[in-house]
Amino acid sequence: MAKDKLYLQIANFLKGKIASGELKIGDAIYSENLLCERFNVSRTSVRKAVRLMIEENLLVSHQGKGTFIKGPGGGILHNAICLVNHWSRALRLDLIDHYYTDIIYSTENAVREHDLEFQIFTRVGHTPDELVHLMSKLKFDGLVIDGNYQDYFEDLGFFRQVAPSAVIVDGNPEETELPVVSPDVESGFRTLLQNAAEQGGPLFFVYHEHQVLHRWRLAGFRKAAESLGLEVTYINYGQNVSYDNFHSIGPFRVDHHPLIFRALEPHLTPNALGGTFFCSCDYTAVKVLHVLHKRGYEVPKDFKLTGFGGFGFSGIADPGITTVKVDSGKLAELAVASLWDYMHGRGSLAERVQLLPVGILERDSFPIKHNN
Repeated sequence: MAKDKLYLQIANFLKGKIASGELKIGDAIYSENLLCERFNVSRTSVRKAVRLMIEENLLVSHQGKGTFIKGPGGGILHNAICLVNHWSRALRLDLIDHYYTDIIYSTENAVREHDLEFQIFTRVGHTPDELVHLMSKLKFDGLVIDGNYQDYFEDLGFFRQVAPSAVIVDGNPEETELPVVSPDVESGFRTLLQNAAEQGGPLFFVYHEHQVLHRWRLAGFRKAAESLGLEVTYINYGQNVSYDNFHSIGPFRVDHHPLIFRALEPHLTPNALGGTFFCSCDYTAVKVLHVLHKRGYEVPKDFKLTGFGGFGFSGIADPGITTVKVDSGKLAELAVASLWDYMHGRGSLAERVQLLPVGILERDSFPIKHNN
């Protein structure tokens, strides 16, 4: 082979090693000196072969670090991952709870553990085209997308116009085709349901369907109840309220207390005493607690009560609320790990949904019976 074509021989050699599995995605290629010695060529030919394979999207080079095998997921070109944090999260001032801030900090820490730069995007975009435009000049290899975006857009696939790899954190897998990391809602509710069934009394689930996470928790609760063969009364306190009214901001914000009061009233009967109210989130559980107190009922003497999320204020209610504990920091870490795999071509449809194990925070609103 002519000397000016030796670089093709080197490229074909490396492609063969990739095809055979000797060189895997993320591996550094052989050193220049080794390739020069093997093919008896100058560094110019080796570098020409490497440039060719970079152009063919098979290799990626990091200055000062080396050249690595790149996967079909998009690889690492900009050495950065961006957290797309919904603007409504940015407005929160969590003085008691750290659920959302833990997602931010844990995402950053997990990204930096991979030796990548961390970016965060929180600007307001009202349409997919507007968001794509706002992010078009930013440079990153993958996106961790706040699940709250699912409340504002039916399909988040447009984010792939910005980066080839994207994972939703704390989202609803049933309402997107993108990879999602979410709490294992079903297992958490199953643990509480089993215990409630053993203690006896009617079972109620209080929820609304105006947010994507509440719909995901409703689906998980239904699966848990059906798997246990339990009969549950479902109380949708937001069914007569539109999405716009339910989430109004400012002086017109709907107070959920009267909505919950009216929804619960038909079920607060003597026959229901001793029952358990399960709630789709801790916020709802605290409001249910207030309504029960207003009606003169004691928790857990008259009714037992549980929440979901593990927010800090659930522990300072009186009584403290037993709840499904979600470690939002672990959610973020799992999202970055999943994104890392997709960036290196290791993700698959079978692994599109990653469920984080949850725990139970036991408090006085629902004393758990432990088997000795």
